[in-house]
Amino acid sequence: MKIGIDIQTIIGQKTGFGFYVSNLTENLKKIDQTNKYFLFKPDTDKDFSAPQRFIWDQYRIPALARKNKINILHQPCFSLPVCYSGKIVATIHDLIAVKFNKDIPFFSRQFFARWMPFTYHKADAIISVSQHTKRDIIKYFKIPEEKITVIPLAASKNYHPVEESDKIQSIKRKYNTGDKFILHIGTLNPRKNLLFLVEVFAEIVKKIKNYNLVIVGKEGWYYEKLYEKVRALGIEKKVRFCGYIDEADKTYLYNAASLFVFPSLYEGFGFPPLEAMSCSIPVVSSNTSSMPEVIGDAGILLSPTDKYAWIKAIENILSNEKLRLKMSKLSLARSKLFSWEKCARETIKIYQNVYNEK
Repeated sequence: MKIGIDIQTIIGQKTGFGFYVSNLTENLKKIDQTNKYFLFKPDTDKDFSAPQRFIWDQYRIPALARKNKINILHQPCFSLPVCYSGKIVATIHDLIAVKFNKDIPFFSRQFFARWMPFTYHKADAIISVSQHTKRDIIKYFKIPEEKITVIPLAASKNYHPVEESDKIQSIKRKYNTGDKFILHIGTLNPRKNLLFLVEVFAEIVKKIKNYNLVIVGKEGWYYEKLYEKVRALGIEKKVRFCGYIDEADKTYLYNAASLFVFPSLYEGFGFPPLEAMSCSIPVVSSNTSSMPEVIGDAGILLSPTDKYAWIKAIENILSNEKLRLKMSKLSLARSKLFSWEKCARETIKIYQNVYNEK
């Protein structure tokens, strides 16, 4: 087979989509010596606007597929070309734009919440990254269940426990984290529930004063209110905003943290908790959407609106070394259940099934 894959998301500042595409394509090439892969990307490394995305998805990608006589076109993140007559596989990560459309600017909302769902009916097969997302696809898009296969993702091999204390100390100095800190990683937008998190931290720091809160991630939609909330709570000196950082630095930052917190309201899969667990870090997360599938019994799962429960759980972990060590071991063991090689092998089966369909 000749398989074409849109890899636009791996350029520029990668988010979850980009990590999925880069790890998937790396492993496809590693384990599959039979099929030929064509990786399509634009000439720019800048993020697309919604109109630019439309042109790329609907005109440039199908043109490249036709030029290279592709048998299977895989769109791993965005809209499917509706005027393309070849076979298409789509990966649907989440329904954020549909379920949280008020958090998205108007024009982006039209593309992500209206146009993209319309195009998914063009797919010959759909890959869902979690059971929760599969249920959402069936409910909101009315796509037949038999067309959807769940293939869980994994953390990059870059995320693992490290013992190099000098590098860990260096990363603390680089990002001014302080000696002890709680970590959150993710794009700054309302869905991540960070206003709730800083309110929780403001209460915790009244009792446990030697911890900071470190927040990593690029600025998304409507992030300004978060900065305003930190100032209003008077905790500017205890909260560190690091912005978007290099993936190599993230590995050491995870390892330097005492605890990873993730109060997100909704995730299609949720890379950061799994990355933290791969580094053997205790995790406290929301119990919503796909989080129970990823974290299982290895972390503490709580309602993303129960402030008292979050305060109690975090204080308990930070003050109990024995519990923290136990959770660290559970985290690492859980993370080993997820594999990019397995993800790639299951994806090849989808390609083969679609190729063999008349």
